[in-house]
Amino acid sequence: MPPKKGAVEEKCVLLGRVGTNLKMGILGLPNVGKSTFFNVLTKSEAQAENYPFCTIEPNDARVAVNDERFDWLVKHYESMSKVLAFLKVWFIKRGITKYIERKNK
Repeated sequence: MPPKKGAVEEKCVLLGRVGTNLKMGILGLPNVGKSTFFNVLTKSEAQAENYPFCTIEPNDARVAVNDERFDWLVKHYESMSKVLAFLKVWFIKRGITKYIERKNK
């Protein structure tokens, strides 16, 4: 008889697409500083100008969230693994498709 297969271990993806659910979003009126806030929060250089619909493409970033309470829980309960939390941030613009259609005509 051939040997039996053992349990297959699943590989944990630390960076990459973990899920399709939005965890956090930045919403607001045009020209109120959403892109600037995004740049400060993520330490990135997304386009941020002083005119409406400057940011047409969604900006996407992951930010490590370090929390002393989480570290305490891992140490207190002697956890076998420690999985870091990430914020995934990108923008949703209402009416942007209408603006793009008008601009392209």
